[in-house]
Amino acid sequence: MSSTYMVFRCVFTIINMCFFALGFAIVVCSWWLHIKSADYRPLMGNQWLTAPVVLIFSAKLSMLLGAVGCIGAWFEKKILLFMYIITMIIIFVALLFGVVFVIAFNERVAMSARKELLENIRHYPGDEGKDENNSRKTMNSIQKRLHCCGVDQYQDWFNANIWTGQPYVPDSCCIEETNGCGKQIAANETYGLIYMDGCFNMIQMEINRNLMIVGILAFVLVFVEGFCIVAALGLLCYLRQRDRYI
Repeated sequence: MSSTYMVFRCVFTIINMCFFALGFAIVVCSWWLHIKSADYRPLMGNQWLTAPVVLIFSAKLSMLLGAVGCIGAWFEKKILLFMYIITMIIIFVALLFGVVFVIAFNERVAMSARKELLENIRHYPGDEGKDENNSRKTMNSIQKRLHCCGVDQYQDWFNANIWTGQPYVPDSCCIEETNGCGKQIAANETYGLIYMDGCFNMIQMEINRNLMIVGILAFVLVFVEGFCIVAALGLLCYLRQRDRYI
């Protein structure tokens, strides 16, 4: 085995080890973003076709392929290196299109979430049925965590079926939650008891922040994948050229 190939192999292994560590960090970060959005994720249609999930799947598959590539390099298996290169290129392209697709449909998903929020308010708290109870749980969770009230404004709650036009809001809207605190406000006066921001804007802001983080992570992953592909191509070309002279 020539010293040139040994250098190529060591460089390729180091790159893949760094790539594995990067992939693991991306999986952890993306999973954290996915869990963080658990309270409003049911409002967004398909809960598993999201940017963090696309990134988690791509990073895990890339980590697995990194092991395949290292085996191919150390044992000089051209077929493994070829499979590594082709699959990494497919993931490279699919990740780019997948993240762009999710970001492009962000506005449509947001409008669907807004409609679901309004429906949850109208049917709050739901006297019967599992879906209505889930609506109550979802709205309370969103309002408590994001410190918001209603969809666009707290007055949205005045249209809830349960209160029939009364100027009431759920206790989860209160800055300091106590039993019945949401019924201590007036139609145009909150007395500083409740959150004033609408939940839709807060959700949109968090989704946009998450998309920015996912976009940065995806760019880093794609950038390092490019290095891995180039290094694997160098190894494969060297092995093929060497075998011609054997």
